[in-house]
Formats: sequence, C-alpha cells, structure tokens
Amino acid sequence: MTPFPEPPRELVVDRDITLRPSFESPYEAYRLIIRQREYLRQFLPFPADDYSLEDARAFAANKRADWGVTGEQAFAIWYRGALAGSIGIRGFDAPNRAGPIGYWLSQDLQGRGIMTRCVSALLKLAFEKYNMNQIIITAAPSNTRSRAIPERLGFKRMGTQRQWSVNAAGELIDLVVYSLLKSEWESRSGKTARDPFSFSR
Repeated sequence: MTPFPEPPRELVVDRDITLRPSFESPYEAYRLIIRQREYLRQFLPFPADDYSLEDARAFAANKRADWGVTGEQAFAIWYRGALAGSIGIRGFDAPNRAGPIGYWLSQDLQGRGIMTRCVSALLKLAFEKYNMNQIIITAAPSNTRSRAIPERLGFKRMGTQRQWSVNAAGELIDLVVYSLLKSEWESRSGKTARDPFSFSR
C-alpha cells in the first residue's frame, strides 16, 4: 500500500489544461501515440512497431488497477478539450520520500508552456499533498525541449546516466538527471512555483 493519499481524479491546471487519469482515454491515447510514433520512439521505450489499440487498452487496464495502490500515477494531459500527452509520478521511494516525474507532449503543441505548467502542478501535488522531499526528472541529452522544463523550474543537474535507457528502436541512450528538493521548491520566488490549481477526487 502506498503511504500517500488517493490521487485526484481530476486536476485543473488552468483554463486550458486539465489532468485526468490516463486509463480513462485509451482510444484517444492510441490515436495520439500513433500520430507521434516516430517522434516518441527517439526517447521512449514505446511505441513498438506493432503497437495496437489493444496495447493501449491493456495499458489503461493496468493503470486502472494500480490507481491509488502502487503509488504510480499516470495522467492524461487535456489541452483545450483534446488529448495532448501524458505526465505522471512514476512511483515512490517511500522511505526517502522521493520519486520521478515523467512526461511527453505532442510535438505540434510544444513551445507553448503546456508541459511546464503541468510539471508545476505535479510538483505542488507531490510536495504539498504527499509531503515528498525530492522529485527527479530525466531526459535524453538531445531532447532539449524536455530538459528545458526542469532547468526552467529550478531543478539541479545531477549528472548523466550513461546508456541507461533503451528507446523503442532498441538503442541505448544517455539520460541527464535533474533533482529538486522540497525546500528548494518552497524557497523559489516568482509565480511559477506558486500558481494555484484545483483538484477533485
């Protein structure tokens, strides 16, 4: 059992962005992933060449079963009423009150600050509601847009894990590691770390 409260069933980031459990939209997720296949394959272990709607449905079923139990929380990002990507707290190291945030966003929607706002919302959830002490974000060195998010939000670069992750093409890729402590998040000045959001169960 996770020591953290049951995750919200909806998290309103702002008037354009809402986060909802990823298991609620397998068909929309499948369509988006297929459209973004070649882009996602550079950095992530999915989608495989034979990725199918059944795979999306199986993923959704697993996430539904895990919701509020394992500590892993995957959210679908809805931007102006359409599915735009995914973000989540990818598991908890409960004794050390630490865990990673992972995310991806449709390539055509990047550069609008969407993911920065989503990550800010999850930081608030993790630090204020779950009392986590540290959040980790990793990204491939070449994925400059993904790396810009933790850098923009005050994360510290910890180093590089060499050939640490396998992408969908079967290539071993490096990961740049970023870390943010709760005390650092609390001391940050400016609006980014303090933007309000609402959530409901």
